[in-house]
Amino acid sequence: MKTRIFILVSIYIFFLITSCQKQSVKVEPILKKVEILVEHHPDSALVLLEEIPNPQSLKKSLFYRYSLLQIQAKDKSYKDITTDTLIFDIQKYYDNRNEIEKAALASFYCGRVRQEQKKYEEAMKIYLNAEKYLMQSNNVNLKGLYQSSVAAIYYQQLLMQKAINHFKLAKTYFHQSENYKNEISVSNFIGNCLLIQEKADSALAYYYKALALADKHKLRYEQARTREGLGVAYREIEEWKRSEFFFKEAWIFSDDSLKKARLSSNIAFLFENRNNTDSTVYYLQRAITYMPSQKDNFLMANIYKTWSVIEEKDQNFQEALSKYKLYNKYLATILDENKNSAMLEIEGKYNFQLIETRNKQLIIGRQKILLFSLGLVLTLLVLIFLVLRRSAWKERKLEEAELKIYQMKEMARGFNEKENSFRNVLIRHFDILKKAALLEGYLKEEEKIRGKNLLKKFNEIVYGQKKLDWDLFYQTLNDLNNDCFDRLKNKFPQLDESEFRICCLIYVEFNNTEIAIILSYSV
Repeated sequence: MKTRIFILVSIYIFFLITSCQKQSVKVEPILKKVEILVEHHPDSALVLLEEIPNPQSLKKSLFYRYSLLQIQAKDKSYKDITTDTLIFDIQKYYDNRNEIEKAALASFYCGRVRQEQKKYEEAMKIYLNAEKYLMQSNNVNLKGLYQSSVAAIYYQQLLMQKAINHFKLAKTYFHQSENYKNEISVSNFIGNCLLIQEKADSALAYYYKALALADKHKLRYEQARTREGLGVAYREIEEWKRSEFFFKEAWIFSDDSLKKARLSSNIAFLFENRNNTDSTVYYLQRAITYMPSQKDNFLMANIYKTWSVIEEKDQNFQEALSKYKLYNKYLATILDENKNSAMLEIEGKYNFQLIETRNKQLIIGRQKILLFSLGLVLTLLVLIFLVLRRSAWKERKLEEAELKIYQMKEMARGFNEKENSFRNVLIRHFDILKKAALLEGYLKEEEKIRGKNLLKKFNEIVYGQKKLDWDLFYQTLNDLNNDCFDRLKNKFPQLDESEFRICCLIYVEFNNTEIAIILSYSV
């Protein structure tokens, strides 16, 4: 029975460990692929992550690794990360385990979540506190991301010089890590900052550096974006021809219709600044033509706002009113979207918290079951161990008892033989002493006188003296009765010597006359 329980428990533990290992074996290769893809192909990374069923059931280390990669892929895919607050627990987890690289990455995304939540002060504190990880980290690209995120906050708050300083650091790190896409992006931002500071020449220098890098590495999206940036920069400093040139060059590298719609609107605004009404209307119409079915409401609102102003200048009031109504329509849609977005964000946060709570409950439930199972297994193992140990102890004690019984029997046999022989000697010795003690009492007076010398000699032989030696007589009595008289003396100290001696002689069955003779009393 014990053996069967032990086997069942062992099988249960084996299957429990095996199921966890199988899950890890399946998930590990997917996570490794995601880690390779996430930097340059975040959309593909997200698709792979979605293939993992019920990620909350993964063990903690895998689940946190999965969640960190997920927020990384979402952020790089320009998806909402404002509700991904689990990242704060992930950061603490890696910090406690002293996994510097992952703790640094998690710290960065803690800052990104706060930044996307528009909690800029909190985000800045997180970024500044993360410097301790950056100093120990070997991830140069991550250092660039930190610096560019800090710079973006300063840029948004119009602290241009501080933004430039951090963008320059980011540019250095991105160059070292050969992340040319991000290097081009921060170069354009530096150009924007310098342009706002009215340092057009310096701004253009950075724009051209970005352009050279984009052309060198043939990054089409960056080639289009940088040329568009140059077009806006030249438009701001009223160099119309150069502005038009770069807008048209950007058109060549643009692959999607929305990008072409935006370029068309930029060219339209360029002609509006030059008071070229016909070209402005032409490019506004062209922008609407290129607009995809999923319209960009901000761009549409700007198009119709500009168009209504042009019609009003030309005193086409009916057309101006019509375009203005369309502007209002898209403006109202933007406001509604913002309201809906706010409501969806609240709902999303609530749903996320609900899901997170349920997931936590599931995880806690699974952990409880696992702990209970392990507790049960351990309890069973302890019980089995105790039962086996007690059984072994009983067997050992039984063997010891049997051995002791055997030894005691042997000892008893030997002791009985010795005791019998010793007892026989004592009894014979006592017989002699008893007879010697009574001899003189039973002799007649004339017999005593005649055998006076003989009695003395007899007593000397028996007692070593001329008359009865009580002490020797008592010692023989006491030995014969297993020290009974010593115990009697200790228990009843109130007995005087005569009373004590009478008790001893009564115990060994001396009669009244014999007691009187031994103690030299009258009968």
